[in-house]
Amino acid sequence: NNPGLIEVPMGITLREVVFEIGGGIPDDKKFKAVLVGGPSGGCLPENLLDLPIDYDSLTKVGAIMGSGGIVVIDQTDCMVDTAKFFTDFCVDESCGKCTPCRAGLARVQEIFEGITTGTSRMEDIGVLEKTGSYIRDASLCGLGQTAPNPVLTTLKYFKDEYVEHINKKTCRAGKCFRKEEGT
Repeated sequence: NNPGLIEVPMGITLREVVFEIGGGIPDDKKFKAVLVGGPSGGCLPENLLDLPIDYDSLTKVGAIMGSGGIVVIDQTDCMVDTAKFFTDFCVDESCGKCTPCRAGLARVQEIFEGITTGTSRMEDIGVLEKTGSYIRDASLCGLGQTAPNPVLTTLKYFKDEYVEHINKKTCRAGKCFRKEEGT
């Protein structure tokens, strides 16, 4: 309800930032997740809202402080689509110099395309996890090392949405499986 630029002390909780300073979610929508740290940060669920915002606490749950940005995600958003969006952003930002980032992120994009169009299999979840971990561990720079964070955190905390996309070919938020106009 109150978007803007704020400066808060280390240790303040995500709940305090989202609901007290930020005023909660517009239109009384239900909280689903918060992306912390910018496009290569991490997506955290409601049960982590009382997590203090500091380097160590965020790292322990798979996120980073990053740029310090916080994006609140409500129930009308799809976590698979969210992770896909931030992966696409990181692909655009990648210099392409190192193979883990360049080829790894391309493979992640390919898997997301299958998941969001109904051509994926359950094994792809494991491939996505392994590829994300490989990109994180083998990339040369900070972008490559953090680019998989939204993928890995959504798999960790919102795996049910991935399973639903693959097994039921449905997206509870209605964001995926849409055909392009004219097809």
